[in-house]
Amino acid sequence: MMNLLMERPFQAFAVPHNLAMLVTLMIAVVLTAYARSVPGEGKLKVIRYVMGSLLLIAVALDPILTFVRYGVGAHGREMVMDNSLPFYLCDVVSIFLAFALFTRNQRLAEIGYLWGLAGTLQGLIMPTLWFDHGELEFYIFFLQHGGAPVAAVFLAWGLGIVPEKGAMVRAVFWSLGYIAVVMSINAIIGENYGFLNGKPDAETFFDYMGPWPNYLITLQLIAYTLYFCLLKIAPKKRA
Repeated sequence: MMNLLMERPFQAFAVPHNLAMLVTLMIAVVLTAYARSVPGEGKLKVIRYVMGSLLLIAVALDPILTFVRYGVGAHGREMVMDNSLPFYLCDVVSIFLAFALFTRNQRLAEIGYLWGLAGTLQGLIMPTLWFDHGELEFYIFFLQHGGAPVAAVFLAWGLGIVPEKGAMVRAVFWSLGYIAVVMSINAIIGENYGFLNGKPDAETFFDYMGPWPNYLITLQLIAYTLYFCLLKIAPKKRA
C-alpha cells in the first residue's frame, strides 16, 4: 500500500478536484432551491430515494472496486481489509444520510447534518484519495464525499428536517460512540479505520493537529466547535 501511496496520481486542488467541488456546490444549491419551491412530496420523494440509493451504492462499490482492481485472492482481501470496509466516518454518515433520506427520520438527519458538514466536507476538500480522474474510483469517491454534504444540506435547508433541542449533546455522544466502536474494531482486525490509530499517509488536516494520540483530542475539540457553529446557522423548524 505504501508504494501505491508514493505513486499517488491524485493532486489536491488540481482542475479535476476543483471541478468536483464546484459540481458538488452547484448540485447542493439547485436541489435545495428546488425542494423549497416545490409543494408536496411527489417529485421530492423520487429525489430522496435516488440520492439515498446513490450514497449506498457509493459505499458498497468501494470494496467491490478494490476486488476488481486487486483480485479476489489474498492481496485483494488484504486491500479490502486495509481500506474498504465501511468503518470510516464518511461511510457511516453516508449510510445514516441515506436512511434519513428514505425515512425522513429527524435523528438520522440531525447527526447526518453535523457529521456530513463537519466531517465528510473536510474529506471533500482534502481527500485521502490516490486515484485521479481517469479511474472510476475517483468518481465513486466524490459521489460519496460530495453526496453526503449535498444530502445534509438538502435535508436541513430543502426539506426542513432540522436539528432539535439537545442536538449538541446527542452529537457528542454519537461521536464518542463512533470512536469507541471503531477503535475496538481496529484493535480486533489490526487496521486504522477512521484514522483513530494513526494519521493517513496522504496530506490532510490531521497534519496540523499534533502527533497521535494528541490529535484525537484536537480533532474532537474542532469537531465540537464545528457542531456548535453548524447548529447556530442551521435553519429553524418550519411552522
